[in-house]
Amino acid sequence: MNLADLLHASAERYAARRALTDVRSGRSLSYGQLAREAQRVAAFLKAQGVETGQRIGLLAPNDLAYVPAAFGLLAAGGCLVPLASNLTPTEIAEIVREVQLNGCLAWPGADAPPGAGHAVLEGGECANFTFAWLDRDARSPDEFYSLDPAFIRFTSGTTARSKGVVLSHAATAARVEASDRVLRFSEEDRILWVLPLAYHFAVTIVAYVRAGAHILLCPDTLPKAMVDAIRRLSPSVLYAAPLHFERMANLGPSARLSSIRVTLSTAAPISPAVMERFESVYGVPVGQAYGIIEAGLPCINLGTEGLPVTSVGRPVPGYDIAVLADDGTRLPPDQLGEIGVRGDGLFSAYYAPWRRRELIMSNGWFLTGDLGLLDKAGALHLKGRKKTVIFVAGLKFFPEEVEDCINQFPGVKESRVFSRPHARVGEVPCAEVVLDPR
Repeated sequence: MNLADLLHASAERYAARRALTDVRSGRSLSYGQLAREAQRVAAFLKAQGVETGQRIGLLAPNDLAYVPAAFGLLAAGGCLVPLASNLTPTEIAEIVREVQLNGCLAWPGADAPPGAGHAVLEGGECANFTFAWLDRDARSPDEFYSLDPAFIRFTSGTTARSKGVVLSHAATAARVEASDRVLRFSEEDRILWVLPLAYHFAVTIVAYVRAGAHILLCPDTLPKAMVDAIRRLSPSVLYAAPLHFERMANLGPSARLSSIRVTLSTAAPISPAVMERFESVYGVPVGQAYGIIEAGLPCINLGTEGLPVTSVGRPVPGYDIAVLADDGTRLPPDQLGEIGVRGDGLFSAYYAPWRRRELIMSNGWFLTGDLGLLDKAGALHLKGRKKTVIFVAGLKFFPEEVEDCINQFPGVKESRVFSRPHARVGEVPCAEVVLDPR
């Protein structure tokens, strides 16, 4: 299967319905228009000679054109490698080298990596996008092509150290189907979108398009602008990062956001204090998900099922979660250990150095490196990263817990807790604090 098929299926059902709207300009694309624009991009890339399985970078801003460009690249058979527009040329060059990019599709204003044979796309939503070959004949490991690869993803902000994560079309579709069993998107949903498309297209945008939902792209992510957009446009879903929820909550007393049926915090852990403050201000609980680039969203807590707000929820259908001891045995409820995940939505391989998922799994589990516990209700509680545990005189604690305490003090905007070696007690905790100037 190809993920672009999901777009074309929605275009057949909802041709006249709005698919995308730019909140600032008011410009929209219907599902019929979006499918035609994606076909235009696909035809353009095929005319340049793009073949199935070639690694093609996409360098484009967070606007309407990104979505048809991405679906068109997939429809052409390319493996999409997102190049976020906020990356530096050095970071982009690192991805180009690590992934052995064959070519790059870039918007007109992009500082694209140097290539040969620039071709220009004429007309349509992606008018004046350019395509250039970077290393047309570069080959991946032979196994790569058998995986039906759709994406190679890098974690945000750590391009120099992270591994390219290979996601197949089938695994991405499995992630979409699994999350939708909990989130239940439909053609009646309107989603206020404030996150980078380069980092979140693979599952969330595909999920919205599969459902025929209306995506409201909100380029102004200042808190007052987001609240005003919600009041004016009545979205039913708010999918945002913890910082967005915190800044909105800090605006103070407000009327209930009555149109919202689902809020979901992602991209980083959110503190209970922020969740409680947001709900007290807007009358809407904040849900959160356990997001892993290698696994998708294996756990979701909508905040409406009576589970502790400190948990990321129960495993969604299609995934299993286990908490494992150091020897790999499964631990009972309320016991701390490393979190393991298995399910159809797991990644296929790491690209550089090349390693198939099967060689990384431990007794059928993908070990996340996160520490946590499952409570007696089956909800997962995250406690920190395995590598960040701090040991002081034989006692261990997690920097995230201390950061939550520090961040509650008036005048503190954010903090980072880390360890330094100590001759007598092993390690001592240290903190860096950013003050709130208000």
